[in-house]
Amino acid sequence: MITVHLHTTLQRRTAEGLQRRLQVTLPPGSRLADVLERLHLPPDDDSILLVVNARVAGRDQALAEGDEVHLIPALSGGSPHFPGEFTGDL
Repeated sequence: MITVHLHTTLQRRTAEGLQRRLQVTLPPGSRLADVLERLHLPPDDDSILLVVNARVAGRDQALAEGDEVHLIPALSGGSPHFPGEFTGDL
């Protein structure tokens, strides 16, 4: 069994509240791509940082019993200008 931590927008809403952590059982030889598929996440989505046991990983990373996986979506937002930057608008 591996533990999958879902960060920010990847958390699952359930009747009990937000689900931030999942316990997933996978067959031997499974890879991180199998976790993404199980969670119905696009396997080629580069906007999710994949981390296994505190190290950035690729989709083909092999997983083992007891591994800790963190799925961290990229964040966006804010102003397209730096604070205090003059845009020419007055």
